[in-house]
Amino acid sequence: MVSQPTVAGVAQCVLDWSIGLRDRGWEVTVACPPTGDLGDWCDAAGIPSVEWPSQRSPTADVVEESSALKGILAMTQPDVVMLHSSKAGLDGRLTIRGSLPSVFVPHAWSFDAAEGLAARAALAWERTAGWRWTDLTLCVSAAEYHRGVEARIRTTYQVTRNGVDVPELRRIAAEGPSRSELCERYSVPPEARIAVCLGRLTEQKGQDVLVSAWPLVPGGIDRHLVLIGDGPLSDDLHTAAAGDESVTFTGPLPRADALSWLAAADVAVVPSRWEGMALVPLEALALGTPVVGSDVTGLREAVSPNVGDLVEPDQPQTLAEALAHWLSIEPRLSTTISDAARGRAASLFSLDATVAAIDHALRDVLVRRAGDVSDRRN
Repeated sequence: MVSQPTVAGVAQCVLDWSIGLRDRGWEVTVACPPTGDLGDWCDAAGIPSVEWPSQRSPTADVVEESSALKGILAMTQPDVVMLHSSKAGLDGRLTIRGSLPSVFVPHAWSFDAAEGLAARAALAWERTAGWRWTDLTLCVSAAEYHRGVEARIRTTYQVTRNGVDVPELRRIAAEGPSRSELCERYSVPPEARIAVCLGRLTEQKGQDVLVSAWPLVPGGIDRHLVLIGDGPLSDDLHTAAAGDESVTFTGPLPRADALSWLAAADVAVVPSRWEGMALVPLEALALGTPVVGSDVTGLREAVSPNVGDLVEPDQPQTLAEALAHWLSIEPRLSTTISDAARGRAASLFSLDATVAAIDHALRDVLVRRAGDVSDRRN
């Protein structure tokens, strides 16, 4: 497993998949930068990890990063390599160039995250690497697959939706602080209807749209917004929300506390501009919390009308209207909604089913590679 992201959803996927594959007989090693959470999570789970110095910028230090990755591959001698997100997909496929079975997991296409020349260059790269040096492109949502086909990226695809461990998430949240404890700790009025947004504070995640929308939610609703995480938009968001006592920034939190907030919320908000298949809405549903999010890749498959709402991205007014509706839900309906949310997560987004599909896909890649070698010899 090679991953440049070491925090939030992609890192959690890498950890969950590594543990699941190990339990199915694979020897898994994770290569990632030394910063962030992923290395520590792997150590705690007994998954070997090695430091791979890399940075998020798509073009910075590519030669040095590829050289470092080449050394890691020589040391670990893997049978197959999984490359998570665009930077690992770039460095990894440039380094391997088809010499090892390579599986690429976009976790959202890089050309959708860029504009102008950068977007065109990213798309050209994906078209080249897809057919030349990628044995399998594993998409975490059907929409991500359709986007790749629409962009004329020729590769072998498999759709394997992200998954969550519903019982484990509920256990972690139950062992964390209660709603009343969280409200007391962060000076949130306990009687308020609470909206929670969990994620890195970035342009992708759209918290700027949420902070713009929040004052538009009718004042008659006793409501409070909790934003969990940090990132490059932190200062701007604090400035935009300055003076609004109904907005709380917690900064980054331990996983148990973050999940406890999701469980305590009356609604989870995911105002992203683009996604692959975000984990936060799946985790919220698993904890029985409805979701209001952007109508973007992945979220369309996660959220159904009985457990939340989707609105056009970058539209504060429509986001505010959806939040007003879900924050006004009568308590007698909350149990029905929570049951439906948990049932949806358990039936459609099971982590066990996700890992089983990945296990099968990796073994199939090895079989196909072995067949190709046999054909060339014959």
